[in-house]
Amino acid sequence: MQKKQIAIFVPGYYGTTLQDEKSGKLIWGDTKEVLFGRKTLALPIDGIFVPGASQLKPHSLINDKKILGGLIREDAYDKTISHLKRIGIQSIYPLAWDWRRDPYKGIIALNELVIKCKRLHPDSSLILVSHSFGSLITSYYLRFGVQDFDNAIENWEGLNHFDKIILSATPFRGLMAMFRNMHYGIKFGLNQNMQTPLAFSSFESSYYLLPPPGLDLVQDENGKLHSLELHNPMVWKKNRYGLFHENCGLTIENEIENEARMKFIDFHITRARQFHQLLDAPIGLKPKILKPILYLSGHGQKTVHHGVWLKKKELENIFLYYPKHFKKWKIKIDPNNVYGDGDSTIPDFSLELPSFLKELNTTEIRQKKTHLNVLQSIESQSYITDFLLFSHVARNDSL
Repeated sequence: MQKKQIAIFVPGYYGTTLQDEKSGKLIWGDTKEVLFGRKTLALPIDGIFVPGASQLKPHSLINDKKILGGLIREDAYDKTISHLKRIGIQSIYPLAWDWRRDPYKGIIALNELVIKCKRLHPDSSLILVSHSFGSLITSYYLRFGVQDFDNAIENWEGLNHFDKIILSATPFRGLMAMFRNMHYGIKFGLNQNMQTPLAFSSFESSYYLLPPPGLDLVQDENGKLHSLELHNPMVWKKNRYGLFHENCGLTIENEIENEARMKFIDFHITRARQFHQLLDAPIGLKPKILKPILYLSGHGQKTVHHGVWLKKKELENIFLYYPKHFKKWKIKIDPNNVYGDGDSTIPDFSLELPSFLKELNTTEIRQKKTHLNVLQSIESQSYITDFLLFSHVARNDSL
């Protein structure tokens, strides 16, 4: 008799609602707040006054298009959850995690949910389905379990918990669009505060979602690529990146706050480098049992790769990403040079599987799909069904 299947679902960036710890009021995930409110998602930082920052906590999965009116993603994750139920998954446990925080906190939360599921369903088959940033923390968990980044040794603790794993649209090597967001922020509706440059620069996760050393590239006015050396914290102060940028609105003359900024950036940049090094390291010892893994990724979509760095002596940090930037600074470079291939969110170089996953029992399916549709399209649902119910995937390379 086949075991019952239960699933853990790990959403990606933006995929969990956030509520105020004191009042319980929904902040991220409430349509009125996102479009018309004045709240910010900025995190408090020790030693720095971050205007409007408050203690928020993860609440629930964003899986209903009515929550955000389709603003963030079409139907959010509703199609995926509905499909898993339709094919007979007995119980589905979404991981509510704070995607703004150090990813290690998400890894700890994932492990706690795994323990809970095994306690509640000791005789069931446990599968894991994940998307985007959620797949990134899952990939680490499979290989290193709950070990912190500074002392992790390959043990396959996470992998051993699952019978099957689905990863999708994973930013294995970060994305320069995150650096863009730390520079310019993102505006939704009339809410000018929710995702400001300061908010993105205060998110701990922003530093882990930057490309690793050597891939943190921008182009000059001649189209030549240069590394921004984002993993050198001194460069952030010198060139006024992130928390040192005028768009963040912090007082740079305050030396005490400057030290706090350097401490915050140095801490997370160092950990981010450790995190990427662990994921990219070759396998030392393969796991005894190779669990089936399905990886769904997208391509053929216009995706931000490298902004243009306009280097002027008095303006060391002018970066051009949007057509209006090129028009303002009268740059003759085609604005489309900023883009390359990818899934519309994650660039192709970041979507590529790291070597350790290639050496496991991993089936990769690449489709001409956007970031969310890689997981939610009818074709992807068919792949998921075959993988979970029949242990094989019928490939169609024409997609």
